[in-house]
Amino acid sequence: MKRQRERADSSLEPPTEDVIEQPTKISELECEPDNQDQPVIMKCSLPPHKLPVSFNSYSDYEAHYHTFHTHRCLECHKNLPSDHLLTIHIEECHDPLVSVKRDRGERTFSCFVEGCEKKCHTHQKRRMHLVDKHMYPRNYYFAVTKEGIDGRRSLLNDGHHRRKSALAAPKQSPVAANIPDGSQAPDKAPPSPQAPPSQPADLPTVPDVDMDQLSGAMSALHFVPPRVRFGRGRAGFPKR
Repeated sequence: MKRQRERADSSLEPPTEDVIEQPTKISELECEPDNQDQPVIMKCSLPPHKLPVSFNSYSDYEAHYHTFHTHRCLECHKNLPSDHLLTIHIEECHDPLVSVKRDRGERTFSCFVEGCEKKCHTHQKRRMHLVDKHMYPRNYYFAVTKEGIDGRRSLLNDGHHRRKSALAAPKQSPVAANIPDGSQAPDKAPPSPQAPPSQPADLPTVPDVDMDQLSGAMSALHFVPPRVRFGRGRAGFPKR
């Protein structure tokens, strides 16, 4: 009986083969994947966006709203750089009373500088006022109250320097302008055919006069008779 129990106990024991342990994962050392998308916190669906614009933080949304939606016209959805210019845009483009005043000849174009109460009859005179009075640059984008700033990076026009450089370029002479490219202008003009020397016109011939005959004729002339006396002196004219 004792041997049977020992055999039964030995049969119940697990096999003594070596068990290979599987490697365990350390969660603290595992890195997050780089391609994980950041959470979307805010979305902007205001015009002129055709599709919603997503933002990952409130600061990004506030910067976007301040740049594109703070001074935007609700009538035509144009963006203006300041509240004062937005007011001028609404007056000049969407206010019917201002349009009637303009038709009457009143001054309706307000100054761009906040605090200046100057109004002009036309936008050209307002431009001259801004340049002369407020020292605005001549290449300033003066159509900002009509067109807005969407799609622009600066309020200065780039064409001003180009026009100035074009005016400073030397002008070509009409002869050089007609010469095709690759050809050189002649150094000297071809000599014009010389006209034949003109012959002197026939002068009237003066007959030769003998000088002796002429002197004899002059000596024969007596302008004052020898008998004529002036006073008590000798004949001839008196002495002075």
